[in-house]
Amino acid sequence: MNLNKKALFSGLLSYVIWGLLPAFWNLLIGVNPLLILCCRIIFAFVSTVSLLAVTGRIRVVLSVFKDKTAMRNLIPASVLITFNWGLYIWAINSGHILDASLGYYMNPLVVFLVGIIIFREKSTKLQLVAVALAFTGVLIPVIAYGSFPFVSVGLSLTFVAYGVLKKKAGSDPIAGISVESLMITPFALVFMFVFLTDGLMSVSVTQSLLLIIGGALTAAPLVLFARAVNDIPFIIVGFFQYLSPTLTLIYGLIVGETLSAPQIFSYVFMGLGLIVFSIALVSKDKRRLQA
Repeated sequence: MNLNKKALFSGLLSYVIWGLLPAFWNLLIGVNPLLILCCRIIFAFVSTVSLLAVTGRIRVVLSVFKDKTAMRNLIPASVLITFNWGLYIWAINSGHILDASLGYYMNPLVVFLVGIIIFREKSTKLQLVAVALAFTGVLIPVIAYGSFPFVSVGLSLTFVAYGVLKKKAGSDPIAGISVESLMITPFALVFMFVFLTDGLMSVSVTQSLLLIIGGALTAAPLVLFARAVNDIPFIIVGFFQYLSPTLTLIYGLIVGETLSAPQIFSYVFMGLGLIVFSIALVSKDKRRLQA
């Protein structure tokens, strides 16, 4: 693996921000989740376009629109990330922070498999053992509760699919996010002013400022993520994804959510998977350096 240090740092920082975002979204408890979603879309677009304008790169957006391969992937990517954002906001503000955390713990398992199947990335037996441990962690609460974890699985699958499409698009990170948000902003505006006018009028000045800031906090990690996913192996991206749910898990426990016995076992198996996966990555890198 030839690892790009700047891309690695971008990926790491994106997951730190995502892991800490629940604390920010909880400041907006009481605001309609659909209104938060619409504002998140609109102000993410404003943030990215403003950044491109300031840096004199607004024309890059036009080049993305002209790229048929990029657009084939960015159009469905925009739909997936919208659904992911909406489900995530609802989960955080409805007392399901730990469910959201579990969903993002599933990501490395899914990303690893996608890296092997779609991008033909090589794997070792030790990495497969790590995946088996993580998969066991996913199955434990499913068997224990006797119900399908829709929130967790929905968050995981939509975000991994989004990552695949972003990697295939290969577009400029900021311009790509601008195009995605531009395509869904008109729908967000119409929906907000037609169906959410009551909620919009009841928003306080402080909440309005938080909604605007939320757009920037939405765009920043996505730009960093796009930068990372374009330049580092998808398997490494999966490794980073343990960081975000860990931070979210810690926050969920701080605000009073509790872990049941099956959830504890689930996290233990996923933690073991992370340890084995880390050992596998280090071992693989050492062999590469010695070759």
